[in-house]
Amino acid sequence: MSQLQKFEESINHPLFSIVGRRIILLMVFLSSFFTIMTTLLQLSWDYEEAFDNVDRRHYEIENVHADLIASSLWVFDLVSAQNRLDGLVNLPYIDYLSIEFDGVVLDAGQPISQNSVMSSTELIYFHPDTGRRIELGTLFVESDAQKIYDILLRQFVITLLLNGIKTLIVCSLILWVFHQSVSQRVFSIAKHLRHFDPLAPVHQPLELKHRKFIMERDDELDWLAEETNKITQRMATLYQNIILEQERLADFTSASSDWLWETDAAQRLTFCSDAMQTALDIDIHNTPKIRDLPLLANCHSLLDHLEDYENFTMCEEKILLNKRPHYFVFQGIAHFSDEGFVGFRGTAIDITELKQTQLELQLLNQNLEKTVHERTQDLEQSMENLKAAQNQLVESEKLAALGSLVAGVAHEVNTPLGIAVTANSVIKEAVATLNHAFADQSLTSQQFEAVMKQIVDGSNMLENNLNRAARLIRDFKQTAVDQVSESRSQFRVVQALDALMGSLRPETKKVPVVPIIEGDANLEMSSLPGVLTQVVSNLVMNSVRHAFENIENPEINVKVSDLGDEVQVVYTDNGVGVPPELHQRIFEPFYTSKRGKGGSGLGLNLVFNLVRQKLQGKLSFDSDINQGVMVVLTLPKFLQVSAPSESESVSR
Repeated sequence: MSQLQKFEESINHPLFSIVGRRIILLMVFLSSFFTIMTTLLQLSWDYEEAFDNVDRRHYEIENVHADLIASSLWVFDLVSAQNRLDGLVNLPYIDYLSIEFDGVVLDAGQPISQNSVMSSTELIYFHPDTGRRIELGTLFVESDAQKIYDILLRQFVITLLLNGIKTLIVCSLILWVFHQSVSQRVFSIAKHLRHFDPLAPVHQPLELKHRKFIMERDDELDWLAEETNKITQRMATLYQNIILEQERLADFTSASSDWLWETDAAQRLTFCSDAMQTALDIDIHNTPKIRDLPLLANCHSLLDHLEDYENFTMCEEKILLNKRPHYFVFQGIAHFSDEGFVGFRGTAIDITELKQTQLELQLLNQNLEKTVHERTQDLEQSMENLKAAQNQLVESEKLAALGSLVAGVAHEVNTPLGIAVTANSVIKEAVATLNHAFADQSLTSQQFEAVMKQIVDGSNMLENNLNRAARLIRDFKQTAVDQVSESRSQFRVVQALDALMGSLRPETKKVPVVPIIEGDANLEMSSLPGVLTQVVSNLVMNSVRHAFENIENPEINVKVSDLGDEVQVVYTDNGVGVPPELHQRIFEPFYTSKRGKGGSGLGLNLVFNLVRQKLQGKLSFDSDINQGVMVVLTLPKFLQVSAPSESESVSR
């Protein structure tokens, strides 16, 4: 009988269930074993009890009835003694009794020839008057042991038979229940899996039958059926994905310009793409060896790699296809199993166009070096011109700032000088009036006092305005000299900045704003005062031009602090501020928000370069919209002397 026939019959017949038969056989074996063991134990107990009963009967006759029989024999009442024996032989486990008395034998029952249990006792009579002990004879008692054995054997057989019938019935019921609740459902699951086709378009889910009273819903087999449905569904999806991937791989292989190939352990081609079959004229059904292909016979590097049985890449080969040379790059992956080398899988990429381009590039590179050398010389000349233009722009920015400063100071100086001229005219008129009155001898004391007061007031006004003009010219001179000079000197920082603010007054009063200088007036630096004043001047002019539109109370503060070996200059205003996204751009050259309105975009760039290069310091900038600006300059108190660079020499 085939396995399939056994499988089909096992669904309908419980006895064909291999698992069910094995379980029932195990149950029968175990039940029989324990039944025999318990029956033997019971038989042992019954055997002991039966012979204990025999011993008790013998003991009873010896200790109770023997004295009565002895009394009957003493008075020679043999009839009474015989009657007692006949009565005692009817007791259970007593089969034969006999008495030997003065040559007379009294007995009851049938004597036992074999398998008997026998006991004897002396019949003794105690005389009541004399108390003398008189031996009258011997009483023999026999019990049939074979009868006891037969009874025990019959009980043993009956017990085994009943237990066997009970075990057979119980096992049959268990086999039937097992078949209905387990075997048939397992067979249903197996049948479903046997007939399951993952390539079928429609899949019916597995549903198990349920019988009342002998099985429950959602038991372990229902879980198994549910998991079986999940597995079959996943297998169907997996097979569909595999088919899709196979179709996709086939399409990619057909559409790819690269060659795909695979060999077995003997280096026979078991697969290659259509493009490779067409180009090399390969009949893949004959599984030819790679080294036997005529067009690959001269590919020595490829054949050597294949003989090494190792992964390889970048194996470049030249192949003649249609009498034209083509260049290919081969690469392969060696596959191994427990039994050893399995074969290669690899690709081949056509790099003919790339190779031709490489040759053309080599040709171009030979001419490129000359072109690059010429362009490099042109670029160096352009860089020199650019540096000269940059230095010229920086100097122009300095001179433009100085020109603005000159114009403002000239306007400021004109005011006190005009007042001085007016005061001088008043003094001249007062002197002329005084001389005329003196010549006419009409000068009175009151007139003399009034004219002298007028002369004194005019003289004071003349002196004050001339001093003011001199101070303005002095501050301008100091600032102008500092800004056009980069000589190192020992100077007081606050004093230099105060002089700068005085010279910048014509510009700051346009806002109007009065810069406030804070710090120790005696703090000195050994550095470049002209560069420092140029930096602060550019910061002030930047605030004046950009910061105070629609600001009611403009403020500029410059705080100077001593940090030991360094001097910190903190410049702040309360202007419109700078958005965070422009913080990096404001120091770029030529960047300005006043393009076309007089702004060059070099002011803050000049500040950055002067602080970092000339003053050898650090600059930090912080601002936000409507929060003003804060520029922190951290400068060395004693500037290190360094040789001037080429650009610095040009600028000077």
